[in-house]
Amino acid sequence: MNLRLFAAIAFLSLVCVGCDSNPLAQRLPGGAPATTQSPRRPRILTESYDLQVNASELVMRLTEITLAEDSTIATVSITNGRREVININTKKENIILYDDEGNTYRLAIPPDNPLIQIQPGTTLNGKFVFIGRLSPEAAYIGLKTVTYYETKSYPPTRGITLEMKNVRVPRDGQNAPRN
Repeated sequence: MNLRLFAAIAFLSLVCVGCDSNPLAQRLPGGAPATTQSPRRPRILTESYDLQVNASELVMRLTEITLAEDSTIATVSITNGRREVININTKKENIILYDDEGNTYRLAIPPDNPLIQIQPGTTLNGKFVFIGRLSPEAAYIGLKTVTYYETKSYPPTRGITLEMKNVRVPRDGQNAPRN
């Protein structure tokens, strides 16, 4: 007997929940059915690349760009072929993404790792997240990093700039034409 009562209560609970969550079954005052909009899915576009730039025994490769609603993600690898440790100081904004509309996008800096170091003979592989949605009018982007290394001569720190220019932006599965 208790089992039948429990089953009946469980069934009625499910029916009531179904009525409350079904927008077609809900009614506004006056008897009109309530309408709801389905939540908007974030639009994410991803494009694969095989781009590379070399400078002073450093190699930067770009393999993917992902455009999201509130960020742009660049999948990058940087190989240090030098004998010195290479530093990328993220506090000084030495990694930037920019577009052909004149906008720059700052790197979302991990609070526990404000200095990125690449040991000699190693490769850093990572997804760099830049804050903000890429401008809808942008057809091309650029990625620029400034790396530093210590020297025994003057000046004690020297920089190397790696920059990729005119990278086509993914737009609805098609690359935008060059103007």
